Amino acid sequence: MKKLLFLLFPISTFAQTEIPLNDLGAFKNPSANWTIVGGISGDYQSATLTSTEGKGILYASAKGAKYQSNDDLIFKLEHGDIRLSLDFMIPKGSNSGVYLQGRYEVQILDSWLKKQITDGDCGAIYHRWDEARGAGNEGYEGHAPRQNAVKAPGLWNHLEIDFKAPTFDASGNKITNARFNKVVLNGIIIHENIELTGVTRGAISPKEAATGPIRIQGDHGSVAFKNIKYEVFDKPLATFSPTNYEYYQGKYASLQTGTNKPVKTSTAPKPSMKLAEAKSDYLLKFQGKITIPETDTYTFTTNWTGTGALIIDKDTITKGDHWYSEDVKGSTKLTAGEHTYTLLHAKDFGWGPKALGCFIERIGAPKQGITERTSLPEPEATPLIEVKVSQEPVLQRSFIVYGDKKKTHGINVGLPNGLSYSYDLNQGGYLQLWRGKFLDATLMWYDRGEPQTSVPMGAAITSNDKFPLAFLASDSAPFPDTLTKSELKYKGYSLKKYDVAGQQISFPDFMYEYKGVKVKDTSLPMTQNEGINRHLSFEGNTTDAKLYALLAEGSAIANIGNNRFSVDNQQYYIQVNSTESNKAIIRESKGKKQLLLPLAGLKEISYQLIF
Repeated sequence: MKKLLFLLFPISTFAQTEIPLNDLGAFKNPSANWTIVGGISGDYQSATLTSTEGKGILYASAKGAKYQSNDDLIFKLEHGDIRLSLDFMIPKGSNSGVYLQGRYEVQILDSWLKKQITDGDCGAIYHRWDEARGAGNEGYEGHAPRQNAVKAPGLWNHLEIDFKAPTFDASGNKITNARFNKVVLNGIIIHENIELTGVTRGAISPKEAATGPIRIQGDHGSVAFKNIKYEVFDKPLATFSPTNYEYYQGKYASLQTGTNKPVKTSTAPKPSMKLAEAKSDYLLKFQGKITIPETDTYTFTTNWTGTGALIIDKDTITKGDHWYSEDVKGSTKLTAGEHTYTLLHAKDFGWGPKALGCFIERIGAPKQGITERTSLPEPEATPLIEVKVSQEPVLQRSFIVYGDKKKTHGINVGLPNGLSYSYDLNQGGYLQLWRGKFLDATLMWYDRGEPQTSVPMGAAITSNDKFPLAFLASDSAPFPDTLTKSELKYKGYSLKKYDVAGQQISFPDFMYEYKGVKVKDTSLPMTQNEGINRHLSFEGNTTDAKLYALLAEGSAIANIGNNRFSVDNQQYYIQVNSTESNKAIIRESKGKKQLLLPLAGLKEISYQLIF
């Protein structure tokens, strides 16, 4: 589960300051192109966005001429090392970009459905530019994203950036290059450890610096932003004295030495597990001083194979039996000045590597190692076990983590051309749908195969896990959250050939019996691969009964016209084939919005999920 959570949340949780979007006060001389609005909406077929009055969203309307650099938005915030997160939306065909320090661009572009992506597509670290290199070769050192993770135009995308600024000596000479430690788009890691030898094209200055402002390109097309949050690392660091240590041989699982004498006592620059001469049956005790620069709350992280404890002054911060890859954290408020630490570590079993790590950090300062860097072994290399899709759909059973639940009767279906979904066989409901690579099955098959879960490898949207049909007394009656086995019987699935783009391809039909009604559930890719077409057919006595289909559920659902709806604050679209007699209804139930379709007189329905 810990490994799985790391995959789901690639950037570590960090304390963020949110930039208020009640007005434009956080920005330097914004042009008339930029406004603060309360709502923004779009359609994947539209080249414009529609705004409503209010606060909370930063919007560039592109109402002026293109390519006017004074329409770029400069933040008042000057930063060096930074972790930045934000949500952005663009209409069809639009273009923007986020420049760290005003010099290093992460591209924003409508690259939806594009298969071959370059360093000019959405999420790319844009190339550098030098006309002296000759025509056709001016652009260089650009970095395309690992995969295309952008959503359809008019939907919100989530971007996270972990950036390391260049460093300089006292004379202004550059010591280290700027680096993107990590870039994550819609939950997918698209860059890691990308070093930049200079500024990217369109920088505010060709000269690099230790700090600079965030800059957003606002002269290439409409774009909207919200939830702009950051953490900068500009606070002074703690310092550490050399450590005194005692080395004991024997089994010390309780960390108590009693009257036993140490085999060795000495000093070292930093604590290290390498000071233990034996592979096991030892105890190390380190004592040293930490000088705290400012009164603040500090978080300590310890790692060890075996047992251990960290004591600051007289307070135990972390303690227990752990494997070295597990981060054991504890926080305490420390006053500015000198503090004493005691670090204890014992290992009384022969298997497993020797390992000891201890780190300190606080908001606004990077993590510092109290122990020697090599005191922790390099992370264990875990091979990626990827399930791929080629010309035919691939079905892979697995456990599936859905919210805080582990679905034990799940199946993942990978369709040709990069669309996939996971499905709860017990309830006949979608769990997730995604675009991109199919499935990471490492946690199913590597080592002992625990926790037997799979992970989508593309940018996923979360659906409700409910069976899509229900008999209701009226269109205001609550839709059932789950169905019992007596109400809903899973009858298995069969593969049937369907015509997709002129090809006969076998897709699964999932069969159920719901209160005497036979139901067939089929999911096919849309014509242009915009999303998934779900087709439900049913046989039985439904003429007089009030049968309804639940098409979508979320915090918000809006009708954007032409029988199309945006779901969950514009995370995906639903296209409904409805008529006046079978018209989709937006309603509220149990604190959520639902899109309901009455099925009286129908024997089948189709609707499309576009993302």
